[in-house]
Amino acid sequence: MGATFGWRRVLLGSATPQRLERLRAALVVACLATAVVSALAGWARADAVGTGGTQVAAADTDAGQLYRSLNEAEAMAISGFTGAQPPPAGVVARYDDHIARATQRLTHASSLLPPGGRDAALIERMASLLPRYTAQVQEATTLRSEGSPVRDSRAREILTDASDLMRTTILPAADALRRAQDGALTDNYRRAGEFPAAVLLVGAATLLGVGYAGFRELRRTNRVVNPGLAVAGLLLVGVLGWWSIATALASDRLDAASGHNAVATALDEARITALQARASESSGDSREFVARWESVSGPGGLLDTAAGQATGETTTAGIAGIRAAATDWRLAVSQADPEASRSAFDRLGAALADVIGTERTALAGDVRGADAALGGTAGTPAVLAVLAAASAAFGIGRRIKEYR
Repeated sequence: MGATFGWRRVLLGSATPQRLERLRAALVVACLATAVVSALAGWARADAVGTGGTQVAAADTDAGQLYRSLNEAEAMAISGFTGAQPPPAGVVARYDDHIARATQRLTHASSLLPPGGRDAALIERMASLLPRYTAQVQEATTLRSEGSPVRDSRAREILTDASDLMRTTILPAADALRRAQDGALTDNYRRAGEFPAAVLLVGAATLLGVGYAGFRELRRTNRVVNPGLAVAGLLLVGVLGWWSIATALASDRLDAASGHNAVATALDEARITALQARASESSGDSREFVARWESVSGPGGLLDTAAGQATGETTTAGIAGIRAAATDWRLAVSQADPEASRSAFDRLGAALADVIGTERTALAGDVRGADAALGGTAGTPAVLAVLAAASAAFGIGRRIKEYR
């Protein structure tokens, strides 16, 4: 009964001690709310570029390399298995290697993605169809090795069916997975670098409350500044300053990372399209070859997209080298020189791989920098806010004791 009466007096009383008790409680709650909001926001941002971000980035890498390996395997099947008998050993080795890589990426990506989702369903679909594709290619190879015109004709039909399966079902699924993971990675970077509105609003409101309480006490007592409230105010300024600086640093690094990712993504797309153009060249479809080559190196093509996002002389020079290799390749194709075409295409692939590797390395460095900037936001500002709560309670508590 006495305890209940005491709380009512604190909540409803009009005497100065009761008002100070209410003020102390309000400041403590506000500081603790700042700590909670700061901790949650810091954890979410740190996870977006830390543990969780690493997993998304790994899935994005798997999806991109899966799509490329499948395209490489299809290009090898078209260029080598439909040509002279038997298929060149190098072509068979590259085909087998890309199929093995695709299988590994499917397995690894499956372990990173939550079951039951759309992306997991895409992986399951590809995993079920890829053995069918490889079995058809193997069957066609076996038939062609027998040297019978009838069996050779049947082998070509089977290879056509396998190519249709790859182009109309497996590759579209891989492309959908790749784009979904790239979107998830971009969304992670956006969330990690966005303005921490909730933290700054709650923290600023709490700081204003502490400032008001300190100013009120200064006027009522005509004394020097309350030490407890002054320390609480400084600690809250530290919370807001920490977040402002960390967000600014992380945003700069994530903006740079997004630029590197955009360049690498455009060049990855260019590499895949070049593989498809190579397959078109091998199958004798000159119109399709030209269309795909133009989408890589023509006006407004993927190389123009990459160049528009490039932010360094090294990358700009690298893209210029890619463009030169693409031009050499088209010239060799127009001159119907298979050896020169193969050599030019290999140079194009090497140039693309070099610049993509450079951009991926720069991307990883910028993400690590953002992670370092955001790493402390999950804990340090929250600790400062809790200390501010204790300091404010102490400062108001000293005033309350003066009335006892």
